[in-house]
Amino acid sequence: MVDVIGGAQRAFPATAAGYLDTPSMGVPPESTVAAVEDALRSWSAASAGFEHWDVTHAQCRSLIAREVGTAETNVALIPSVVPGVSYVSTQLARRGGVLLAHRSEFRSLLLPAMQAYGEERVRWVDGPYVAATFADALDHDVSAVVVSTVGSHDGSRVDLPGLLDACHQAGAELVVDATQSLGVIALDVPAEAPAAIVAAGYKGLLAPRGTGYGIVRPDLTDDVPAHPSPYGMADTSVVGPYGPPLLPFTGAARLDQSPAWFSWVGARAGLEFLGGIPVAAREEHSLRLARRLHDGLADAGFPVVDGDRPSPVVSLPVQAPGDVLADLERAGVRAAVRRGMLRMGFHLYVTDEAVDTALDVLVRHR
Repeated sequence: MVDVIGGAQRAFPATAAGYLDTPSMGVPPESTVAAVEDALRSWSAASAGFEHWDVTHAQCRSLIAREVGTAETNVALIPSVVPGVSYVSTQLARRGGVLLAHRSEFRSLLLPAMQAYGEERVRWVDGPYVAATFADALDHDVSAVVVSTVGSHDGSRVDLPGLLDACHQAGAELVVDATQSLGVIALDVPAEAPAAIVAAGYKGLLAPRGTGYGIVRPDLTDDVPAHPSPYGMADTSVVGPYGPPLLPFTGAARLDQSPAWFSWVGARAGLEFLGGIPVAAREEHSLRLARRLHDGLADAGFPVVDGDRPSPVVSLPVQAPGDVLADLERAGVRAAVRRGMLRMGFHLYVTDEAVDTALDVLVRHR
């Protein structure tokens, strides 16, 4: 595992070793940068053909299907999580009932679900971002729950299998945002078990912004999207992007949206790179470093956030967050502050030295 990770780290700039801000935006490997630069050069030289980039876009479907362990027919290629959440939530809202959501939920997941249900049909939960907080609020009036695998606001990792079981017992569906974990650690439920799993590509999947994926359970892919795209139409390759009829693909591909070509060029390169490193190795490395930092801070008396399961993201409240971030930056460590919490996230490019440096800086602020 160590040799695999060590070899992979050579594909990143030296500054990535202390980059603990993957929860905001990932760092691309050299191959991703080269692929995007090559596409830009061909465009600027008037030698580009968008058809090639369309093929690149389509290839991301098989690559992400392999990453999460699902069939390609269950994968939608979308520019962000919003279209996927909107599509599934609209169908679930028609069943009646209420939506269960945490008040600290990231808005890309929350807002499209709220739009589908209406604010008057949202049941809010507060408190720790753990499965029990959601499960305790479940009853047969709840038709859907939205949750992130790892909370963006504080890094708490939810017991997804436990919450999924609680939802099934209550007759509720689960819609999951895996943006903060996909590419870093493995999914801990089968990809087709929730109603949908969505993820943006620009964090752990090492892609440019403008790329995303929706894994939609097959029984929820019968509806035509509210805002269909030519890329979701099965006959576009035959009749072109003009006129009727409306003949969407079967499966999740009917949700496909028009691609921002250069972003998807980078997405394919990032997925190909990650595909060469077993997810078990990525997970072991990231969770080991996160645990080292978590335990070191806890031993020093810091009130570190704990979720249900070991998380690749470590968070703690800090005084004078601007000063803390500046001191970390001067020491070669990049982090972020969200809702008053210092947030530090791990990926395969981070080294043990970054943990030691972060601990030294933070202990001085104790």
